[in-house]
Amino acid sequence: MAFPPMLTALAIVREKERGTIEQIFVSPISPTVFILGKIIPYGAIAFGEMFLILAAGALWFSIPFKGSPSLLIAMSLIYVFCTVCIGLFVSTITRTQLAALLLSLIVTLMQSFLFSGFLFPIANMPYVFQMYTYVFPARYFNDISRDIFLKGVCIEYLWWNMFLLLLYTAALFLVASVRFKKKLA
Repeated sequence: MAFPPMLTALAIVREKERGTIEQIFVSPISPTVFILGKIIPYGAIAFGEMFLILAAGALWFSIPFKGSPSLLIAMSLIYVFCTVCIGLFVSTITRTQLAALLLSLIVTLMQSFLFSGFLFPIANMPYVFQMYTYVFPARYFNDISRDIFLKGVCIEYLWWNMFLLLLYTAALFLVASVRFKKKLA
């Protein structure tokens, strides 16, 4: 959850700091293609990390895998692009690499550990914090991965979390694209 947004935010802010972003602004490339060009490589790196983590859990730690590997990979892909879009959004609101690094860590790392159900069960949290967990995509992916990996749940039980992750990803991409386009004007 921490590295994909951080890498994406740093990549775009680095171009702002170096002044090379102006070359993108005057080129015939559209802002959406530029943004996709930044998202796809870092998404691929993050997906590779995700695949290594899943493989280590199943092979190294012998965690029994009861679900569909293709479903878990598809859901992981959605989550990876969601985290990369968080970095994209951070890059549109920061001007320096240090600010992008710190903001992406504050927005992602702490909340993904504390409010995803990874360290502490959400049901044991106070009601206000339980509601707060719905703000973070890590909560949805934690439920998805646990249900697929350990329980063998199929898509019929996961569609709501998948829908919310897709909605979160699309909203972040849209907001970041609009903010990026406004900077072009």
